[in-house]
Amino acid sequence: MDKFSDYKNIKKDINNYIDNKINDGYRDADEYCNEMNSIKFSLLERTSLARMYEIVESSLEKPIIGTQALDTCYGIMFYDRKNKKGICGHAVPSELLVVFREMMKWVNQREGEIEYMIVPGFRNFDRKDLRGLKLLEDYMMEKVSEQVKLVPLKSNGDYIKFHQRTLSYEFAFDTEKGNFVSEYVFFDQIEHNPRYTAPKRYF
Repeated sequence: MDKFSDYKNIKKDINNYIDNKINDGYRDADEYCNEMNSIKFSLLERTSLARMYEIVESSLEKPIIGTQALDTCYGIMFYDRKNKKGICGHAVPSELLVVFREMMKWVNQREGEIEYMIVPGFRNFDRKDLRGLKLLEDYMMEKVSEQVKLVPLKSNGDYIKFHQRTLSYEFAFDTEKGNFVSEYVFFDQIEHNPRYTAPKRYF
């Protein structure tokens, strides 16, 4: 007879009990995450995300624009609310104006009110170094054409999502509906489901 059999049976019973209790607690989180992931993947099919040095423009097929991994980089967006068109860029600190100049060409081809948003990366805020923000704002006001009126982006509620695992900012904007969908496009189930942090075995 296995001298450890009693211990093994007790261990098995306890682990089964723990699993059942944890799984009961996970059920609601799993359902929420499944629903959010369904929305996320549906929106990603209609999304263009600007990578480093890149500029993306909204289209009928992909009206959602945005960017991610804003650590020391800057995320920039211009939005023509009247025509439901937008453009988004991801600029690196050493060459901020390279991307910005190209984006201003798009702005100056339009007329009327154009909304703008400039998002410094997380590390810029953390170090309280916003010199790049002032540089871009000064350049923008100097180069904007007379037929364009630049105004800060009109938004209700939170629009920037903080990605905890990479310590960076990210955002996504639906130019068709005129609102942010950051929480959906960048949904991360690891941040919401205890299944990925709580242990399933205690011994």
